[in-house]
Order: sequence, then C-alpha cells, then structure tokens
Amino acid sequence: MLIVPLHRRLTLACFPWMTLALVIANVFVFFVLQAGDDRARAVALDQYVETGLGDEEFPVYREWLATHERGELNAVFDELAGSAPQHAAMLLQSDAPFLAALESGAIVPDSSEGRDDWRARRTAFDMQWQRIFTERWLLRFDRLEVPRLVSATFLHGGTGHLLGNMIFLAVLGLLVEGALGSWRFLVLYLLGGIGASLASLAWNWGTAGGALGASGAIAALMGAYCMLWGTRRVRFFWWFFVVFDYVRAPAIVLLPFWLGWELLNLAFYRGAGIGFEAHAGGIASGALLALGMRALGWERRDFMDEDVRADEARLDALDMARAREHLGRLEIVQARSLLEPMLSRRAQDPDLLVMLYRCARCEAGRPRLHVAALAVFGIDARGAEAIAAQRKVYEDYAGLCTDPRRIPAALRLGLARRWLQHDDVADALRLLQGIDLQAANGERFAGEVLGLVQMAYARGERDSLRPVLETLVGRAPESTEAGKARVLLTECMLG
Repeated sequence: MLIVPLHRRLTLACFPWMTLALVIANVFVFFVLQAGDDRARAVALDQYVETGLGDEEFPVYREWLATHERGELNAVFDELAGSAPQHAAMLLQSDAPFLAALESGAIVPDSSEGRDDWRARRTAFDMQWQRIFTERWLLRFDRLEVPRLVSATFLHGGTGHLLGNMIFLAVLGLLVEGALGSWRFLVLYLLGGIGASLASLAWNWGTAGGALGASGAIAALMGAYCMLWGTRRVRFFWWFFVVFDYVRAPAIVLLPFWLGWELLNLAFYRGAGIGFEAHAGGIASGALLALGMRALGWERRDFMDEDVRADEARLDALDMARAREHLGRLEIVQARSLLEPMLSRRAQDPDLLVMLYRCARCEAGRPRLHVAALAVFGIDARGAEAIAAQRKVYEDYAGLCTDPRRIPAALRLGLARRWLQHDDVADALRLLQGIDLQAANGERFAGEVLGLVQMAYARGERDSLRPVLETLVGRAPESTEAGKARVLLTECMLG
C-alpha cells in the first residue's frame, strides 16, 4: 500500500533547504564514503578463505548454530561453505553474538593448539574488515552504541534503496520542514531516526546482523506530518495493488493506515529483510515529537493554513460567480446569501464589497446603501483597479445620496489621499470641500487636510484649492493650519 501526501507545490518561498541538505548528505555518504565497500568486502572475504580461517571457524560455527537453537541455518551454511566459502564467511561475519563469543575466548580457549596463529590471522582479517565503511557505522543488534543509532540512518544498501528513500524524504520534507522551520525539522528528523533505531534494536536484540537506511527517520516525518496537520483536510495519492485514487481527507486519518500497515507487515513478513519495526518505531516517535512541538507552539500555522486558504479562495470564487449571476437576474436575496458569509475572512476585498454595494443599491428603499458605501470607502485600496472601483462607487453614491457629506471625515481624507497619490487631484480636492473638521479631533483633521492641500499645491494646482482653503479658514479660524491656509489662499489669488 502506498500513500503519499501531494498538496503543496515546490516554490522558492517554501523551498525545503534542510531537506535538500539531508538528501545531499545521504547521497554523499552512499556514493563517496560507501563507494569502496564492495571492493573492501571482497578483499576481506578472499583473505578469509586464503588464510584458512574457514577451515578452523566453519566447524566451530556449525556447532554454535546447533547448540544455540539456530540449527535451521546449518543447512544454508553447509551449502554455502561447500559452494561459496566467501558467502559462508559473510554469513558467519554477520552473526554478532557468535563473533562476540569468538572474541571472548569462549569458543576457542586460550589453551587450544594453534590459537596464537589463528589469533594473528583473525586480527589481520578484522583489520581488513574494518576498512568497510558500512560495517563500522551500521546498527548492530548485539550492542547499544549511540553514534550508530544516528549513523545507520545515513547508510544505504544499494542505489534503489537510496533512490526510494530520497524520493519520500523530498516529498515529506517539503511539508514537514515547511510546518516546523529548518532547524526544528532537523531535530525532529534526527530524534525520529534515533527512535526508529531503538525500536529496531529492541525488536532484534541479540540476533545476527544489523540495520541501515533512512527509512526509519523518514517514517518519523510521516508520523509528524499527521500530527502537525491534524484535522486539516489534505490531498494525497493512494495505491493498493491495482486500485488507486487522488483524494482529500484529514491528515490525522493517515496515521492509523501508515502505522497499521507497518505493524501488519511486521507480524506476517518478519523475514522479508525490511525494517518494518524501524518504520513503526519511526512513525510513533515522529508523532510524539510533533505533539510536543505543537504543545510548545513551534509549528508554523501560516504555512499549514495555506491549503485551507486556497480552498476557501476557490470556493469563494465559485460563490462570487454565482452571486454575479443572481445579481444579473436581480435576485438580491440569493446573491446576498452567498456574499455575506465571506465578510468574516474577506473584509477588505474590493470585489466583494462592491458587489454588496450593488445588492444594497438594487434593494427596495435602499436601507443598506449608506453602510455598504462606507464599507467600500473604508478599503485600504493600493492598486489602481481597487482605487478605480472606490471612485466609481463614490460617484454613484454621490448621485443617489442627497448629502454625500454624510461620509465621515476620516473616510473622506483616506479617499482623497489615495486619489492624490494616483494623480487624481481634482476629484481629491472635491472630496475635501466642506469637510467637517470638528466631527472628531478637529485639530488632526485640519492638519491632514492642510497636508493634502500642500501636496496638490506642489503639483501645480491652484484654482481648485480655494474652496478647500476657505473651508479650513472658516471652520478652524484660530488654528495654526488656518494661518497657513490664509497664506496659501493669498498665493492662489495672486497666482
């Protein structure tokens, strides 16, 4: 069963740099540090056979297998010893408990004849064997060595093993690193890998062999992903034998599927040579680590909520299109029922507010016209298109309303400022004529009006300034701004 979350595009803004660094580290370890392992292993095994170590150790190993209730390996070992002694030596060398007993002298006593010669040949072979980089750093099931808990997660057994892991690391890294940030993601990856290694060690303790691969740490990203996204609905691809689909569901739903699949395989395919126990341990470790990070408030909710916002925007666009159709048929109630629920999340959307103004304009008696117009005027419009929409609504409202001065002074000032910034000087000055400077904090309004007048004056405007300057002088005669206005008014008259 394959389940892959695919709901975020790769962009420079969300590029997972730490994930890329981990991919590069894994590739470097495999293609550079592990590159000479095959040759070093072949040389060591040839040395084992040529020095006659097998003649002395193979019989001892057969007896060991029989006395330690592992007789099922005897037939395999006997066949290898007869036809491929290097492979038989490889099997013997992978049996850590046997090697530990061999090293301690429990199998070949110190008093044995020829022990010194055997020891010299075994020491030389061990030195050659230690030249294999993978052997020095993979996870051994007979010992707990903390460095190996981490180092094993950067080793791979082949190009296919590496490629598969790196694809999943890239896909999950984009999502989990984006949700946590680079350094917290790295901490989770390393600790999750340690958790996976500990699970593998506990499950296989005392058996022959070892483990390697990044899949345990990647499984930790799977568990963390489910906890971080939680009940957010995500898109993912799933494939089971010949059935596949691309669906949406809460991220937390993936956790029992991922963990259950690994536990099911662990129960029925223990001899498959795949670290299902490491995968299960990694998923559990990652989930617990992510829960802790969420409790500390370390997740980046803006990143994770982008999907929610994108879905809302898509649904809102559909509702806006339907509302336009209703408006075209003068079905005001239906249009308003689609538009008003969007206000809580799109309170500054010019298109939405203009459409609500159109609804108010078409209603019988227009009871909501004034409120709808003020909502449009209150938009902090920046672009030319939004400002043009505000102007169009203002012109329409001024034509319908008997007293457009009902627009609060603060809104009139904001509109005038934006229009001036876009070189619409004449319309901006008309907004300022007759403005009620005493509506609230008249001193502030007077100062802002004077500032806008000075902007218009600096752009060469003269005649249109007089009504505004007269308003300043007449409504705030004792203010500092009135004195400056008198100077500008004189200059306008002289000019």
